[in-house]
Amino acid sequence: MRASYWRWAGAALVLSVAIAVALSMVGEEMSRSVGGRIATMASSLVSQLRRSMAAAEPGVVHQTLVLAEGAGGHTAERITIDIWRARVEQDDFSDVGGSGTALLFYTPGSGKQRTDNATTAAALARLGYVVVALDDVEQVPELVSAGVRPLLFDFTSEAAYKITLDSADEKVHRQALRLVEVLDRLAELRRRPDGPSWLESVSLDRVGAFGWSLGGSTAAEASVLDPRIIAVANLDGWLFGRAAHGAVTAPYLLMLSDFPFPSDAEADDATPARRYEARLTRRDLTEEFQLVQRPGSLGIRLVGAVHENLSDFALGLSFWRSWLRADPVRTKAIIEACLASFFDHHLRGRLPAGCLEEAYIADGVQRFRTIEWPRPQAARAPT
Repeated sequence: MRASYWRWAGAALVLSVAIAVALSMVGEEMSRSVGGRIATMASSLVSQLRRSMAAAEPGVVHQTLVLAEGAGGHTAERITIDIWRARVEQDDFSDVGGSGTALLFYTPGSGKQRTDNATTAAALARLGYVVVALDDVEQVPELVSAGVRPLLFDFTSEAAYKITLDSADEKVHRQALRLVEVLDRLAELRRRPDGPSWLESVSLDRVGAFGWSLGGSTAAEASVLDPRIIAVANLDGWLFGRAAHGAVTAPYLLMLSDFPFPSDAEADDATPARRYEARLTRRDLTEEFQLVQRPGSLGIRLVGAVHENLSDFALGLSFWRSWLRADPVRTKAIIEACLASFFDHHLRGRLPAGCLEEAYIADGVQRFRTIEWPRPQAARAPT
């Protein structure tokens, strides 16, 4: 039996004992109130144990590739990417028009590495996509040495808030340019006689992009910069750059964690940190609401999910407390299925299926039509 099984079995035992002790120390009423979360934790532990016992799924090739400097591109430095692709013949996964294998770009959260959603990348590769991921700019040694600094979300004053917005706009734009540069370099690599054989069948003129957290904004911004990016998925990220101001025209999928939408009172809170974070969230929700109302677009909220559920982080033991809110394995499965349905429709020309169907219902998933959104005119512009 695999070592990971015993690791998870031990963790399950420890957590179960801790939960039992905690329940014995609270009153009957509180015990009833946490019953739902205990059930969610039990489901999470079972899912994790099953995941640890499952044999590794074959059929996915994962490799790292360094793209040399391009000629006259947006950036001069080498760009390291990770690639996930199916091991089977690529023709088996061509879109309805037979134009080649669909390509998806992935960008991570702010300051994170390109592998922070490797599970989802592999899942999409098993469905026939080629997934290419690049690091956040803060992880690129050449850029760090050139002066790139970590993005800090500082809401402690009006001045700090404005600096945060400007810095985020600049960073998202820079990262989006790198994504477009990777697409250009892949096209250049395919033209070379010694280019990789797997790239020959990949469609480079109709691609998708998705990202987690700030990476979701990067994906959206990249679609503004390059018309080859025809579909975008944002996994729980605020929008910045031109994407935050009505410039996105590509079909758009938004998946949100279960965070409370800010009220009018919070947007006018006396504490600057709460006030400006609420205003940024309100601004973002207003723009996101407009995007998901368009044909071919969709917005859902994952009930109980935390921000890290939309990455691989919530699968790790360090986030075990979040398993009281949402089963991380089940949540991952919902996310991956919805991504596949969205990109299948827009890149492969398939009929709307899964989460794109009007009659779609899944436990723990809310469509935006069932959520009270702020009216557009209620949004507050940055002050």
